[in-house]
Amino acid sequence: MSRKQDYIAKVEYENNLPAPLLPPKLLKYRVNPEEHADSAELITSLYSKTSVTPLIRLNDDLGMPLDLMKFPGLLNNMDTKYLYELEGVKLAPEDRVLLRAPGVDKVPKADMSKVTFLRRTEYVSTSISSHAHGLTEDSKKRTVSNLEDKEEPLVPKKILEKVENTFEAMTKDLSKIQHPIKKKVRAVRAWNLLPDTASMDQNYFSLRLVGSATLDKGEKEKLALATSIFRPVELEEDEWISMYTTDNKDSDILSKDVEKKIEENLAKDENEGKTYKFQRVRDFDMKQVQTQGGPNPFDELAIVLNNEKGVAYFKPLRSRIELRRRRVNDVIKPLVREHNVDQINISFRNPTPEEANMRDRLRMKFDPIDFAVVDEEERRESDNENPAEDNVKGEDESQSREGETVQTATDEPKVEEGTPDVKASLNENSTEKSTEKSTETA
Repeated sequence: MSRKQDYIAKVEYENNLPAPLLPPKLLKYRVNPEEHADSAELITSLYSKTSVTPLIRLNDDLGMPLDLMKFPGLLNNMDTKYLYELEGVKLAPEDRVLLRAPGVDKVPKADMSKVTFLRRTEYVSTSISSHAHGLTEDSKKRTVSNLEDKEEPLVPKKILEKVENTFEAMTKDLSKIQHPIKKKVRAVRAWNLLPDTASMDQNYFSLRLVGSATLDKGEKEKLALATSIFRPVELEEDEWISMYTTDNKDSDILSKDVEKKIEENLAKDENEGKTYKFQRVRDFDMKQVQTQGGPNPFDELAIVLNNEKGVAYFKPLRSRIELRRRRVNDVIKPLVREHNVDQINISFRNPTPEEANMRDRLRMKFDPIDFAVVDEEERRESDNENPAEDNVKGEDESQSREGETVQTATDEPKVEEGTPDVKASLNENSTEKSTEKSTETA
């Protein structure tokens, strides 16, 4: 048994103390009822009917240090002229200074740098120092032109112009822009931050390799990760995502082609009709994680810098996907082998009018402008104006694309699976699509 269970009940021992040597003596006090505060001998009826609370100041023991009976006319006439002795006393002019408060001549100055609950102190200190340095006598004077500018009506167009002028004024001289904490850090270049409305019709995810799924240094240098493709597979038994990469040479060409606009340069590009081959690297287990902002899609953004135009385009990230090392059960290995694809062939084509109209409708949610609606029948009529050229081009395209796989749109690539059975069926579909395109496009 433990020590806590040795005794069931608490044992108490008697400790009889001896009597004190000098015990206190209790005295009997005779109380006189005439000495009570409520007795008629001390308080008259006039005093009991009169409220004397605002006339006197009681101490902490509720004692009354004043004898109000000595002030004539105080209780019956409520005359307080004898209560305050200093009232009506004439003071010498040199003594009036002593009646003022000691700090009446000192005006406290507000220190804006200590207002920490409004903004950070480093921003406040820099703004105060710059404001004091740039304040001159000329800036204090209000000219007539400044008064006229302030009296202008603030219409939405004027407000937009003033906001845009502030950005232009800040970026004219980048040497004046200083980091609030790191004083030696200076701005080198400025970009205009704008939404990428051209790609708002698609969803973007952030992929992160977690734990043992991370790539080592050799794989990062060998694989072309800038143009890698992730192909998700969702089955009732299991779900995973496969990673595909191409060689470094095709990756450089592909990264340039993706940034180009199809309507401008795809028809004249020397890489038109080129097929990019992607090989499977490995499979991962995927887990979708919601962003920190929750349902708000603009809490996490991906920014793409365009140095030629001086614009930084941002795209909202829908969610984050964590990729972990995959361990396949022996029972479902045949099923995984059946749905895995070893190679994906991808090529680019112009989107159809239906695809373009659908994408424009999605982009209008973020960029509310009227896109030009392309009609399929009008496009066919324009293509049929030169039927001879169309037939020749159709024969050439059908011959050159017999062995080609599925062509994909620029933003929504389709997949050609590398297994023999699936590849044969896709080749049949590709020949049918190539013959249809010969009659539709010029």
